[in-house]
Amino acid sequence: MTKITHAAARTLLAKQRQYTSLLDKELIAVSDDMVFDKTDWVPLYFDRGNAVTSDCGQVTAYRAVTLKGEHLWMVFTPGKARGYHADCADPFEAIDRARNAWAHRRAVRQDWAAVEATARDLIWGRQRFSVTVADLEASPLCTMGCAGFRNAIGLGGVTRIPGWMAAVLMKVEPQMGFVIHAAMTRTRATRAADAAALVGLPA
Repeated sequence: MTKITHAAARTLLAKQRQYTSLLDKELIAVSDDMVFDKTDWVPLYFDRGNAVTSDCGQVTAYRAVTLKGEHLWMVFTPGKARGYHADCADPFEAIDRARNAWAHRRAVRQDWAAVEATARDLIWGRQRFSVTVADLEASPLCTMGCAGFRNAIGLGGVTRIPGWMAAVLMKVEPQMGFVIHAAMTRTRATRAADAAALVGLPA
């Protein structure tokens, strides 16, 4: 996808404002409502004046446009600098996706010591398994952030990497630990099923 200019991204985003005149949209495009953000490998603008808040009032989805012209919702909770990139049209679906991902991340962090130990084992060859795109999709990371990171490191078209490489990448991007955790879970389940099959037990 072709990269667009900052000015073009702001203009596209201003056009998402409903019930707003063309003149007002031109003014909005250069206003302070347009906030640039590039966390999690997704450079974009989000519009502070085009937002939807959850029923509880604790989660807000802001309309956003990436520097590739992709429309999304940027979801934040109070006090958190990093948001969730939801590539869907409905803001309430975006909020639900973000909540589910954050809950999943909290659960994985309870097992983070095991993730770090496994990453060390992978680097030193004490454990061996691959990390796949399916593991990436099973992790609590947002799709757009994952794609941005893969493209940034030249792995955009790669569907499988050795575990040691994922462990090294975790040193660059700590959130890779969530993907390693998904690969750990898949590998354990596969090995348990194989072991059960060997002794004739149900998996």
